[in-house]
Amino acid sequence: MDYVPAAMLWLLTVIRLPTALNKERAPVLRATFFAALACTLFIPAVYTAVDPFLGGRNLVGLILVIAVMAGFWQFHTATILAAINDDARRRRHLVRGRLAIAVAGSCVIVGFSVSQVEGTSQNLPLAFADQPGMQLFLWMGSAFIIWVCADVALTCLRFLPELRNGAFKSGFECFAIGCIIMALALGNALILGMMDSSPIENGTVVGGLNWSFTILETLAVLLVSVGLMLPRLSEFLQLARRNLRSRWLMVLLTPVWRRSSHERKYLLRNRWTPLLDPIMGHTIPHLHRRVIEIRDCQFRGMTLLPRDRILVNQAEQLLQGH
Repeated sequence: MDYVPAAMLWLLTVIRLPTALNKERAPVLRATFFAALACTLFIPAVYTAVDPFLGGRNLVGLILVIAVMAGFWQFHTATILAAINDDARRRRHLVRGRLAIAVAGSCVIVGFSVSQVEGTSQNLPLAFADQPGMQLFLWMGSAFIIWVCADVALTCLRFLPELRNGAFKSGFECFAIGCIIMALALGNALILGMMDSSPIENGTVVGGLNWSFTILETLAVLLVSVGLMLPRLSEFLQLARRNLRSRWLMVLLTPVWRRSSHERKYLLRNRWTPLLDPIMGHTIPHLHRRVIEIRDCQFRGMTLLPRDRILVNQAEQLLQGH
């Protein structure tokens, strides 16, 4: 179960690599990278293998929490950039997010620094929950993530009625629900922290909370990942359909194109691979040139059959984005 969220997030990071230089879309890439790093470090085998190399003081736990917070901060930034068009309002929300990560991150680092956390433990905040520093570490980290989840979910739900694209709408819904579930998982962790520091023992409740935290965390990561993937998947499928359609139209237009080429023989002499165009790259430019050549010959007197006219019209509509 621990490997599923990490695998999903690394896959999502790889898929979004082409957006690295896009200022509006890069925050999502950074968010998925930090989240994938955190989920990978959270895997017990990875945590226990890496921490000894860093001195065995649970520095991996600190890196993990900082990565989680950085990922959620970037998710918050990406949501604001996507949902809010007003520059002044957008700027206020972004500044609020930067201030929140600065305050929460500082408290987390201070809480870790003043705590005695020798001995590798994957459940760092809970294993040392009796120390004030770890309480600060746990509460500030969790409070920041819960605030981000609530703010992101609220922003997504407000923005939802304005969406007309089905894939984007479904993606926003999954993302918002995933954020709500993640907030519940963090609330679960806070309750665990309070129970671990309490002198009252209740093993059944603690066991149930531990079990439900894993389920909620995995479900939240899956929903957020699916929400982020749906718009990209829809865009990819549209491009793939357009590409296949353009290739098929080139095949269907080949007879009338060859007829027009016989009337303008230099076309064939200048292009020695015209019959390979449907299976080569850059299909849209090739289709565009083929339509222009057919139309040019039509204007010079060549008669198009009814089927050919329909195909040429379909190709022009495809080139216009219809």
